[in-house]
Amino acid sequence: MLKYYLILKPLAILLRLLSRLLIPTAHPTPTETIHIPSRDPKRTITANLYHPLSSTNNAQKTTPIKGKKPVLLNFCGSGFVLPGHGTDDEYCHYIAQNTDHVVLDVKYRLAPEYPCPAALEDAEDVLAWVRGQSELDGERVSVSGFSAGGNLATALVANSTSMSTSTSTFGSGSGSGSGSGGGGGFENLVSFYPLLDASLKSKQRVAPEKDGFKLPGWFQWFCTTAYTSGGVECTDPRVSPGFADLRWGVKRCLFVTAGRDCLAREVEDLADRLKRVRGGVECRRVEGVGHAWDKVVKKGSYGWEEKMACYSAVVDLIS
Repeated sequence: MLKYYLILKPLAILLRLLSRLLIPTAHPTPTETIHIPSRDPKRTITANLYHPLSSTNNAQKTTPIKGKKPVLLNFCGSGFVLPGHGTDDEYCHYIAQNTDHVVLDVKYRLAPEYPCPAALEDAEDVLAWVRGQSELDGERVSVSGFSAGGNLATALVANSTSMSTSTSTFGSGSGSGSGSGGGGGFENLVSFYPLLDASLKSKQRVAPEKDGFKLPGWFQWFCTTAYTSGGVECTDPRVSPGFADLRWGVKRCLFVTAGRDCLAREVEDLADRLKRVRGGVECRRVEGVGHAWDKVVKKGSYGWEEKMACYSAVVDLIS
């Protein structure tokens, strides 16, 4: 794998530089930024925390909701490679302001420096930490994610049957963050335009609608290769959740696809398979938009109302 890394690392550096030049830097405004213990005692996992608020008599002021609070874990888009933490700030605020959930936007490790299962281990460790906090309701945990983060959220849920054992699904370790996630299932899964089948080649991915921007084949190859460069197969359920046993430990699932996104069909196919074996599965396709449209659409333009309708659907689902 060293030869792959020597190729992937310089490409990752170049892509990250280009993304800084071409994509506006995210400036999130969470309630606070916290650092969660990981299975490696030498490092912590950064997460932006968004606290739910309730109205007071003064319409201009709000106070935190009291009591044991449910949690939404969120994972940003990144292509598994590009820094994206903070790009879901608007979404996280919306969920926190319209539900009683504490939202944790998790900064997970990126490939190729940290290939799979590193990001999943971070997700698992955050889950274990949440379930160990007395002020958080560890029995009411939902997960969401966008693009690569949607893959991560889905993989976390899809592998949850194994996570209930005393041995970690993603590898053992020491430290207060290690373990299986504390046992128990999930309330909800929300996955926006994720990659769910890494075994597919670029030419096999065709968007439902003809028009629109397709994720370049070389970029798909690079992201998948970087993420699996640690030796994990593309058909491993930790990489491609569609290959997992479909008896997922989650009550409800919401998948959101984009009509002009080449990843849409693999998401919709998996949603259809899930519907055949269980209830509580919804898949919404937003027509006329492409991958990650909600991150670039402007208020008043096409796609804005669709974006807010999807965010509102998340609120309805987890409330």
